[in-house]
Amino acid sequence: MLSKSKYTRGINCQKSLWLYVHKNEERLVSEALQAVMSQGTSVGELACEYFPGGRMAVLEDYPFMESAERTQDFIEQGVQTIYEATFIFDDTLVAVDILHKKDGKWSLYEVKSTNSVKPQHIKDVAVQYYVLKGCGLDLEDAFLMHLNRDYVRRGKLDIKQLFLPESVFAQIVPLQQDIALNLGMLREMLDNDEPIIPMGGQCSSPYACDFQAYCSRLVPAVEQEIKVLSSLPEVKEAEVKAFVKKVQYPLHHLDFETIMPAVPMFNESRPYQAIPFQYSLHCQETEGGEIAHYAYLAESNSAIDPRISLIEQMIEQTKNAITIFMYSPYERTMINQMRRDFPVYAEELQFIVDRLVDLIVPFRKKYYKTETMEGKSSIKKVLPAICPDLSYSDLEIGDGMTASNSFLELYSCDNEEIITTTRENLLMYCHLDTLAMVKVFEVLQRV
Repeated sequence: MLSKSKYTRGINCQKSLWLYVHKNEERLVSEALQAVMSQGTSVGELACEYFPGGRMAVLEDYPFMESAERTQDFIEQGVQTIYEATFIFDDTLVAVDILHKKDGKWSLYEVKSTNSVKPQHIKDVAVQYYVLKGCGLDLEDAFLMHLNRDYVRRGKLDIKQLFLPESVFAQIVPLQQDIALNLGMLREMLDNDEPIIPMGGQCSSPYACDFQAYCSRLVPAVEQEIKVLSSLPEVKEAEVKAFVKKVQYPLHHLDFETIMPAVPMFNESRPYQAIPFQYSLHCQETEGGEIAHYAYLAESNSAIDPRISLIEQMIEQTKNAITIFMYSPYERTMINQMRRDFPVYAEELQFIVDRLVDLIVPFRKKYYKTETMEGKSSIKKVLPAICPDLSYSDLEIGDGMTASNSFLELYSCDNEEIITTTRENLLMYCHLDTLAMVKVFEVLQRV
């Protein structure tokens, strides 16, 4: 039996669906994807509060046939709101996030943890509409319920403001004529051998496919010319020297780590707003002088906004700096957001912004490049190319996404050993980010 998730997977890539059904053991769900899925589940549960007092059709370990029967019982009993309303038609199963009846007319609501309607969502709602209509349910409308990007939390969550139901009825009706054909095509495909489909854009869009590792192994090895990478960097000396000459001491190196919760956790925050919870700061009073290190890492307490203490400590620890290095404009963006959200600190934060200098400039403008950077300017490419003795590969947390997910997980963790270990790993990772900046600038100074 097909389902709405299998249908949308198969429409995007038939091979992905075939593997999901026949070789599911090859499926690799990354930690990042798992975090997205968990966040989506939480958003879906919260969305039910938009229509409170409904009945849940799907219970734990409930067979789908019984869920469908339970849904029909609710409809016959006059229940006005049904969560996970389950229907089967044309050998296809769908569970509608929210089925709501108003003034005697039904509408379906598909909940997504995004800030807008995406093209892939339309196909999802279209197949639900097809099945419900096939079951004889007369639908007045179909909605995609997503997060409101303009909602700002102030106090208790306002569910009616947090979510935006957007009608997609006009977009799904024209798709109905193709759904029966698509379902038949997918069933026929599943009854045959594994389809041969080359890797391409469908592997990463609209989502990173969880069978990429499997498909990558099937790609024939292509003999490539062995290329010897030059150990001598290409340097525009005048430009590098001009960049270095503008730097004044005391010099600080600043890096943030952030979380981006779908549902705003703190006052003065929005859906998916980046919330700094950590920074690393390497400080040097004079050229060639001793380098000191400072760090901030918030407590994982949902009752405490991590930004307040971060702001206050950062203001204090950077007050003597004349130059504050960041790597890419991210830190400037974060500080400007904090200026907006906490106007009481606006003047002092602006003082920090005015002293920010982007260390990525020499690499983005190709003042300094080596072949081992692969044409990239990110710190993850620059560092091993010009400072091979430093590496992220030995760290338990080695990238920003993992850092973000790791800290978010601490909010629901009560294992002190895990909390302590995770915090140590976060501190080591963020410390290396600013230490890398120190070492990279030292290389530029020697040009």
